[in-house]
Amino acid sequence: MKKERGRKPKQLPAPEQALLASVKSVAVSYYVRQHGSGISDEAITDVLCDIVAMRPDMPKHLGKEVTCSLMCSREYNRVEDQGETPSPYIGNGRAVPENPFLLNMRLGKEGGLFSAYLPEAAYWALQVDLKNGRLKFIEATFIKTRRRNGDLISLNFSEAPPE
Repeated sequence: MKKERGRKPKQLPAPEQALLASVKSVAVSYYVRQHGSGISDEAITDVLCDIVAMRPDMPKHLGKEVTCSLMCSREYNRVEDQGETPSPYIGNGRAVPENPFLLNMRLGKEGGLFSAYLPEAAYWALQVDLKNGRLKFIEATFIKTRRRNGDLISLNFSEAPPE
């Protein structure tokens, strides 16, 4: 006699979680590298924050530091000069990637980290507003995937905490 196999219940999608962080400090770094076909660069803005609220409520993370790393990258290809000088010069750069690319969220005992690649114009505008203190809060929405990690879904930068 065959045993009936019970169907496994469908797993519900993991609920979204969110954290609200207040900006404490902003540090900017820049990296440039020559490679065979040209030059690439990367600008990184690390925003150090304190977690002020979480949804669902997770008191163990409140008050902990979290770093939001915003990045922008470009590539420049070598172009041969059409004039008399045979030496190559660097042509116009193109942003890499041109679309936002949200990376992951990591929360642990000591704090957390989340990061994103942004289009060039958005990166530089945000960097200026963060450095001059106009943007004071970052809200990050994510879905927890493993014990301390999650997939970042959205970032919201604001002058005042969302209501």
